[in-house]
Amino acid sequence: MTNRGHLSSRYMAFLKLTHEIDPECQKNPDMFFPEDIPEPTLRINTTKAAKSICRACPMKDACFTYAIETNQRYGIWGATEPYER
Repeated sequence: MTNRGHLSSRYMAFLKLTHEIDPECQKNPDMFFPEDIPEPTLRINTTKAAKSICRACPMKDACFTYAIETNQRYGIWGATEPYER
């Protein structure tokens, strides 16, 4: 299997899991992309809140793995910021 096929199957598995669990990030996606918030204090507080939600999510490990394998450069994934991945 090619790497492209692997990522595609990973993406499909990730989407399926997302629909089964209905994680909090799907209800308020903007919160999980705090780099779009221009005001520093609000950005920091939003990042902390998003990571707190992630830490309690049953998808945290799958989300982190997905972010690593697909080289997500933005957003909070698996309770991590881009520089932590």
